[in-house]
Amino acid sequence: MVYRLAYQFAGNHYDAEDIAQDVFIKVFRSLDRFRYDAQLTSWLYRIVMNACIDHKRRHAPAGWAPFTEDAELRMANTPEERPGPEEQAYGGQLGEVLEAEVARLPPGQRLVFTMRHHEGLKLTEIADALGLAEGTVKRQLHAAVHRLRAALTRARVTAGGPA
Repeated sequence: MVYRLAYQFAGNHYDAEDIAQDVFIKVFRSLDRFRYDAQLTSWLYRIVMNACIDHKRRHAPAGWAPFTEDAELRMANTPEERPGPEEQAYGGQLGEVLEAEVARLPPGQRLVFTMRHHEGLKLTEIADALGLAEGTVKRQLHAAVHRLRAALTRARVTAGGPA
């Protein structure tokens, strides 16, 4: 789980390994401060998120911020349809597009999307783990989903697949 989140945030194996290693060092050093009335996963997610942001800050240009909301202006809302046989064959190409677009999401959106759709966490769990208001988590998730939906729609039109 730690590596998977780090990889989703960093976008490459080497940085994800560095982040995961930092996380486990931080966990080891701060285990005595863990409140046993709290959930271990929420505490761990918070450490992962902070390690990801710290790593990005060390390697990012000045002015980088983890949670940006500029994507909402470019979103399109299209209904989803159940895929037929030809769409299922076409789905492999869309999977590649989706993976690339998830990597292009702003870091805050990517992290919230990953925690919700890859890790299966509830919005309240994500908010607790990241130290954010639930409304902020909802906005980040909404922006990410609509941005990805728009990218998939563009990919379908560009490739001539079913719209």
